[in-house]
Amino acid sequence: MISTISPRTAAILLVLAPLGALGAALIAQFGFGLEPCHLCTLQRLPFAFAAFVAILASVEGRDERLRAMLLAVVALTYATNAGIAFYHSGVEWHWWESACSGAQVLSGNAGGLLAKLKQGPEAPACDMVPFALFGVLSFAGMNLIFSPVLAAFAAWFARQAWRRA
Repeated sequence: MISTISPRTAAILLVLAPLGALGAALIAQFGFGLEPCHLCTLQRLPFAFAAFVAILASVEGRDERLRAMLLAVVALTYATNAGIAFYHSGVEWHWWESACSGAQVLSGNAGGLLAKLKQGPEAPACDMVPFALFGVLSFAGMNLIFSPVLAAFAAWFARQAWRRA
């Protein structure tokens, strides 16, 4: 079934998928009050970039070699996002610490803590999971599954577009 999809149609699907993921993140943030940590916000950037590049790849009349290269960029973007999601998941599962881990956020002297209180609220710690699907899968964990699948999908169609050229 996947071989019946054209690279242009795949590019259009690769526009819709990140927009759906970004939409879900924004609904979680503004609709349900789940504030993103620094790493959550960082993971949104590859989705936005991939959507932009996929829009370019979906343009009608695009040279197939150029479409293939653009889809390859989309695949690399998702592979990078999978790496960020893996790192973030490791922070959440306490495999390693991050600069935005809860232990790091609360450490320091009393004067530093007082200065942080005066600054007002900051982003939540990256090792705190405000939502987990089935009590197990956080947004970073979902991204760890979602991004490699999209990377493989984009790579497959980059190869198909290259072969058509």
